[in-house]
Amino acid sequence: MKTHSIALLLCFFGLNLSAQIRYERAYFIDNQGNKTECLIKNSDWNDNPNSFVYRASETARTNSASIENVQEFGVYNFSKYIRAKVDIDRSSGDISKMDYFGNAVFHSEELFLKVLIDGAVSLYQYTDGDLNLFFFQTPGQGIRQLVYKKYIVDQNTIASNVEFREQLAAAKCAQARPEVLQELKYYKSELIKYLIAYHQCQGLSFTNYDGKIKRDLFNLRATTGLSFSDFVFTGVDGFAQRATPRLGLDLEFVLPFNKSKWAFFVEPNLQSFYATESIRNDLTSINYRALEIPAGLRHYFFITEDLRFSLSAAYAFELSFNSAMNRIDGRQYELSGGNVFAGGAGMSYKKFSAELRWYEKKDLLRSYPFLESDFSKVALVLGWKLW
Repeated sequence: MKTHSIALLLCFFGLNLSAQIRYERAYFIDNQGNKTECLIKNSDWNDNPNSFVYRASETARTNSASIENVQEFGVYNFSKYIRAKVDIDRSSGDISKMDYFGNAVFHSEELFLKVLIDGAVSLYQYTDGDLNLFFFQTPGQGIRQLVYKKYIVDQNTIASNVEFREQLAAAKCAQARPEVLQELKYYKSELIKYLIAYHQCQGLSFTNYDGKIKRDLFNLRATTGLSFSDFVFTGVDGFAQRATPRLGLDLEFVLPFNKSKWAFFVEPNLQSFYATESIRNDLTSINYRALEIPAGLRHYFFITEDLRFSLSAAYAFELSFNSAMNRIDGRQYELSGGNVFAGGAGMSYKKFSAELRWYEKKDLLRSYPFLESDFSKVALVLGWKLW
């Protein structure tokens, strides 16, 4: 079983090398102002890039371009980046890295900024690890950072510099509620919403680049399938492998970067294992029922628009109920659920999905020091997308 799983994982990693490289219609503008139409490898960057890879056509060789020789680039109907020399304050929101100064401490850097709103008042984003900053530009002004900084006042107090609210006061809609600025949070969604309202209020045209990215942020699947389980106790005795049905729901939260290739999932499902065997001339039965809740990460490898493969890793929580092993002489042993790691490999085509999932062995008789057991399981999980 382990050999098969390793081979399958290697197969999927091989697919990753070819299937993950997707080039999309794009352009870039060089330092001389020349615009080049091309195909850019769209990595849906989580952190702002300093370079990108492109091709002149599908069959052309691969080239690279960097911030030193490109002033703007974009993937059509997806994203746009501009080069800007800005004053940036990289103060951390991590309490272990905070300082005691409330004012921003700027230094100059040349960056690719991601365009969120392009209009009379433009909004840009810069992300680097856990640092997530926003910049803005008004007519006749350069690009400036919207200042939001947490700092330490004393051992028990953390305060926030919310200067960004004052900076955006000039872009406030006259019809907006007086407290709208005081309630404004330093989140991408709120800043975008605020500036969209301003442009609409003033009758100004604008482009919302964030709105061009269409993502399935949440998927819900009904799942069924089979669990192939066997149970061995005292090292030699046990029950042969049996296939039992499973029923559940797969709730998937797609992470908003890297072209929707990463997702967090939770798949609560009902499990059961029933068997009766004559073991050492003693009739023994097992009745195991449990609610299993695997939670983990899933990585997709897109082959076509409708077909994709996946690898997953999860930690499976299991709660057993009314579960026991009974001997014909009247002895009864309660069976306890256990939490284990699981890994899976699967595929999906349109609304249908299938995954083969392997679980670590667990000891259902761990409440009895004089007994040992191994409960092994491999599951075939079939799904149908509801939403």
